Amino acid sequence: MKTENFTHLIRAITGRAFSVSACVDWRNTAFAGETLEHEKTYFVGMVLPITGMTVGFAWKTPKADEKMLRSFITAFTSKYREPDPATYVSYEGVNRWEAMTPEKREYAHMHHAMHMLSKDALLNQVQARFSCAEIETALNQWGFYETEYGIGIFCFWETQFVRNAIGKMRTYLSGLNVATREEYSDARWVYRFRIEANREIHTSLLKQFCQP
Repeated sequence: MKTENFTHLIRAITGRAFSVSACVDWRNTAFAGETLEHEKTYFVGMVLPITGMTVGFAWKTPKADEKMLRSFITAFTSKYREPDPATYVSYEGVNRWEAMTPEKREYAHMHHAMHMLSKDALLNQVQARFSCAEIETALNQWGFYETEYGIGIFCFWETQFVRNAIGKMRTYLSGLNVATREEYSDARWVYRFRIEANREIHTSLLKQFCQP
């Protein structure tokens, strides 16, 4: 799984300017390599623009690429801390969310867990983005990835825009007379185009598909 593509994808599905870094310890800020390794811990985070604070969470990648996005979403919804403005409605004066300065709102990332967006709220945000037309463009650019068997795409929350992206890949491969067999993964997290050539050919096909 290419780190750059996956980074663009998680930015699209979360709406946050996340980066993925190596995470030997919390002080390590080195960038991850060109590809994400399996069963390795990374730090997913971003720098807040006013205070310069870094917020984020540790994420251990799964054993296979097909589980990568599902694993990320689980970590994001379970570990990421971001203030929920709705939890400040009972406060008065400068402690009400509407009255806070932008700087104070960023520092609110450090407030008590009761003020953070819930797991369900974060999950609903991700799911909602799969129902926006913009996700189709994001999937066409960064959602497909090459594998030993061919090309895959993450397809849970199979909205019309996800189906459109799948259809575009189908049309592309058909136009090149590339024989494929299509199927879902066992857990239906991934839609597969089985080409069964070799990884170099699969990579070349995907590279041409992603070109503007």
